[in-house]
Amino acid sequence: MKYIFVFLMIFLVFPAHAQTPVPKEKANQYFENCVKQPPQQNFSAHGQQTLCACTAARLTQFFTIEEMTDMANKDPVIARPAFNNMMVNVYAPCMEEPTREYHYNSCVNDPQTKKLGLPSSLCRCSADALAVHMKDNGAMLFKNLLARDPMNQDPMSAIFNDPEFQEVAKSKLMGCVTR
Repeated sequence: MKYIFVFLMIFLVFPAHAQTPVPKEKANQYFENCVKQPPQQNFSAHGQQTLCACTAARLTQFFTIEEMTDMANKDPVIARPAFNNMMVNVYAPCMEEPTREYHYNSCVNDPQTKKLGLPSSLCRCSADALAVHMKDNGAMLFKNLLARDPMNQDPMSAIFNDPEFQEVAKSKLMGCVTR
């Protein structure tokens, strides 16, 4: 009994892994660095800024300094859990605007879309619907993707190329055709 008491005292006084929230200053620094990066393919500067602002805000709520340190570790056993947590809890909930832009641009540039009607209105409708789908389901989509391939380096591209996600995109487009 005495040993259990000593163990509990040590555990309470020296927690196993302190969790220090990302301070606002660090998140602001992240934002500044993020917006300086060239936008990804099919993203506008506005889309990039929206993504950067959202992820910077979420860093302070859903990520820790310790996880930032872990992500920089060269050992994937240490770095991957932090990276995957960032993908699911920081990036995925911020994918609404990038999803809208990506799918709008992809849709209007697809020659098949012209066969269905006026591309700009059809693509705006389906991109908006898909953005809402990503807002509501992005974290689960990223979790599922990373469960299938925990070492995935680009979950966003993987989702956009995922056959199931493509079916959702197609159904959103067809829903706009029938309006």
